[in-house]
Amino acid sequence: MAARDTAEALSLWRYHLIAEALDPKLAGRERGQMVRRLAGDHLDPGGEIRHVSRNTLDRWIRRYRAEGLVGLRNRPRSDHGSARVDPTLLDTAIRLRLEVPARSAAHMAEIIATRHGVRIAERTLAEQFRRRGFTRAELLRDGRTFGRYEAAALNEPWIGDVLVGPFVPHPRAPGSIRARLFVLVDDHSRLLVAGRWVGTETLCAGQEVLHGAILARRGLPESLYVDNGSAYSGAELTRSCAILGIRLIHSRPYAPQGRSKQERLNRVIRERFLLEATTVGIASLDELTTASGPGSVDTSTFAAIRRPASRRSPAMPRSSGATRTPTCFGPPSSGRSTAG
Repeated sequence: MAARDTAEALSLWRYHLIAEALDPKLAGRERGQMVRRLAGDHLDPGGEIRHVSRNTLDRWIRRYRAEGLVGLRNRPRSDHGSARVDPTLLDTAIRLRLEVPARSAAHMAEIIATRHGVRIAERTLAEQFRRRGFTRAELLRDGRTFGRYEAAALNEPWIGDVLVGPFVPHPRAPGSIRARLFVLVDDHSRLLVAGRWVGTETLCAGQEVLHGAILARRGLPESLYVDNGSAYSGAELTRSCAILGIRLIHSRPYAPQGRSKQERLNRVIRERFLLEATTVGIASLDELTTASGPGSVDTSTFAAIRRPASRRSPAMPRSSGATRTPTCFGPPSSGRSTAG
């Protein structure tokens, strides 16, 4: 892998780690607890386990806010070439940590500099604490903190999914291919932001639907909540979201609790549209897309049905409970679609 590609993969990996903590709705205390939860061992782009401390995550957050994705690239260390830490000073730092586990590495570096006149790099202390098992997470054993909030406005989270449809042409004949529907739904309004029938489930098809929704329909979402399928797991989508400032959230495998709206929509499409379409026959993917355009599918039931509360992934906000009739999907129309 070229050096430039390696640097970009590293910056995208760092963005993925801090994306959850970049949410502007989080209070300072909540963000601090979240960053402590995110700190720990992670698999880096090179396939190696790398420990990431809270201070490192905080630094990446500041750099991303100031410079964007470029700010997450590696920089030369300011203490490069300095002498190794004196064992006596390291023992002093360990005693300071054990006395008050909540002390940060930066705070202890300042204490040592004041008492002994020697400056120790914050990252050096953090690494020594990690090796010896004296991290604040180990000593304090903080409980996990989940940000809990409601999707109170349009374009906060969009939910993306791929529905596997019938073979086209239908009835099935030699040369028929399995149709797949890429859909995006606004979590707040239940609006079908965009949709497209395709013959292959590829990353390119998923990006085209997302780009079309942003440019022609709904603007820019704050976050995109998708599964771990190949259509949503490529580096290209990760890079696009990082550049646009969209928080990309992947649901946990075998944990679909946060995707109830999408699953309900899929059921409506199968029962209200595909059932009728397969009865009369489908000649092509274009015909399938045209038939599923405005006025062809009774999707009002989807917005009107009251669903029981479900358990959700911590990363996925709960809906505000607003019920609005979504527009149907199909070819992008002129102007901006509105819910309700």
